[in-house]
Amino acid sequence: MKSWYLPITLVAGLALCANLSAHGGTYKGPGDTVPPGGGGAATPTTPTTPATPGTPSTPSTPSTPSTPSTPSTPTTPTGPSAGATPTTAGGGAPPPDLTRWVFWWEFNKDRFLNLKAKIQGAANVTDIGGAAAGLGGGAAVASTLAPTSQQIDGEIVPALFALIEQEDNRDIATGVMVALGKIGRRADDASKVYESHLSASVQEVRETAALAYGIMKAEGAIPTLEALMRDTKEGQKLAKDSEVDVRTRVFSAYGLGLIGRASQSPEVKNAVADSLYDVLITDKSAAKDLRVAAVISIGILKLPEPADMINKLSELLDDDKMDKLVLAHIPNAMAKLLGAGSGTLADDPLRGKAIEQFLQIADGRPKRDNFIIQSAVQSLGMIVVAEEDLKNGYNQKIFDTLTKLSKEVNDQQAKRYTAISLAYLAVQEEKLREDVIKFLTKQMDKGSSQYQPWCGLALGVMAFELNAAGENYNSAVVHSATLEKFLDTKDPDRKAAYAIALGLMKNESAKPALRESMEDVNESEFRGYAAVALGLLDAKEYIPYIQEVVDDSKRDADLLKQASIGLGLMKDRNAVDKLLDYLSPKNGRTPRLNVLSAVATALGFIGDKSSVSPLVNTLENDRLTPLGRAFAAVALGMVADKETMPWNEPVGANLNYRASVSTLVDQQNGTGLLDIL
Repeated sequence: MKSWYLPITLVAGLALCANLSAHGGTYKGPGDTVPPGGGGAATPTTPTTPATPGTPSTPSTPSTPSTPSTPSTPTTPTGPSAGATPTTAGGGAPPPDLTRWVFWWEFNKDRFLNLKAKIQGAANVTDIGGAAAGLGGGAAVASTLAPTSQQIDGEIVPALFALIEQEDNRDIATGVMVALGKIGRRADDASKVYESHLSASVQEVRETAALAYGIMKAEGAIPTLEALMRDTKEGQKLAKDSEVDVRTRVFSAYGLGLIGRASQSPEVKNAVADSLYDVLITDKSAAKDLRVAAVISIGILKLPEPADMINKLSELLDDDKMDKLVLAHIPNAMAKLLGAGSGTLADDPLRGKAIEQFLQIADGRPKRDNFIIQSAVQSLGMIVVAEEDLKNGYNQKIFDTLTKLSKEVNDQQAKRYTAISLAYLAVQEEKLREDVIKFLTKQMDKGSSQYQPWCGLALGVMAFELNAAGENYNSAVVHSATLEKFLDTKDPDRKAAYAIALGLMKNESAKPALRESMEDVNESEFRGYAAVALGLLDAKEYIPYIQEVVDDSKRDADLLKQASIGLGLMKDRNAVDKLLDYLSPKNGRTPRLNVLSAVATALGFIGDKSSVSPLVNTLENDRLTPLGRAFAAVALGMVADKETMPWNEPVGANLNYRASVSTLVDQQNGTGLLDIL
């Protein structure tokens, strides 16, 4: 069950014409477009419910993405640069440029928005009666907008179980299973539901049942997922088939990774890592998806002693006989296992060895596939730690390599990634920070038109991370340069990047300009990002205006959702009321499907407890379509999620999304891992 989470404005006329289901929904990537898949496991054969636009299919080569109407997922991309200018065969609108900054933002935005934590976190409010009355008029009391245990256990969970017991619809089944996994209550009952759906006739239901164990973080399910992933006799018995299909095996691998990541037991983590690595080196199937899933899942495990696994992955990275798409995910997995770290490189020879390996790949020694180069560039920024002596040190080499590649590398995606990696370098290495800032501000002003917004975004990311680390970073130079670029830029896409950057860096002086731009630029995607930027700036003085934008967005589901998120970041309680009015119109009419999707997911993102009862009523309303009720299940799972961050954020963050397979991001049906809300 897929729901559209992101902007749907890139391709004209898509709002009512393509695939939509409610168990997730283009979780990453702007609009109806996601990065190109690299072949792999076949997509489900079950027809999807028509409605909101589907994503375009994978191009035959990275440089020539197919048009959105191409019906099949082709094989591994090979050939020219992944960032080359796309062409369109047969006329029609050209496909979007997949090197746009928006893709990176949508894959990584969760940790920057952290919307649910902001909404549900305790806040001081003035109580004018009730329990605080005895403390004196206007007493400040702690309040939280998170749903109560009584709401979760008494309303939400019983309603979800009742619905899945009553209905056999695909969207309802997948939506409810994911929701139950997120909530994590009545785990034994949920596990029985999952097991009963492992042999469902619909592929999407089977794979979701396997994945839901991982979303629930059920360590007791490890043997089940192992059996499914390895296609053992026990796994075949669970699937009630002579073999476990590839997609269910893949989603079982991701489920194992999620469980291993959450486990507090080093023994469990190591056992999961060993199992995933064994599959990685022994799987010989034509589909790369299982091996890609194994690498990515190893990377998110947070192993207490990662040295052995990092060395193994490092050896595989040098094996040019392995599939390029699988290899492309190894640097990121190694970097995630190493983490940002602490101390110095002198204390961490394993980190230095990995940096040297990534430097050689990024610098074309020997020549490697573009996907692998992209990942090496990303990973250099991910594993930086401070150096005591920069002279001829690794950090200086990283800076020199990234700045050189930004001008010389042929692959445009690798070039774009250099900006973000430089931002990460500046966060960790104070001695190079001014050099990075000077480079990024210059390139934001004088660089190529497509590289400029990446540099602006990188400056925002740098400032955000420094402030998150408690440095109270507030550079007048960075603030003024970014605001000036925002004011001078006419192109809505690039202007939106600077808007987000201004929000990330907490540039208070940018508030009036952002507000005015929403009037001056009549482009829906830009206005949505400007609203989010105002939300990041906590611009409460503009709440009435953003409320008007929401009111006027009845036919623009994307803007409605983005503006609502902006209000949510400002902690505007009225945002939920407005969304609920859309969900249950006073005229009694059923909302249009794309509006229902936007409203349900926005309510889920905001996570306000006041939405629980109306969503439960929607869930139980048998006069609505199954898909409409399924969206309510999605929203309830998000509102009552046991975690503040989306369950698949560890996978999407700092991922080389260009090296995709259909089980990771599915352009056709929205059934990839990162398509699931």
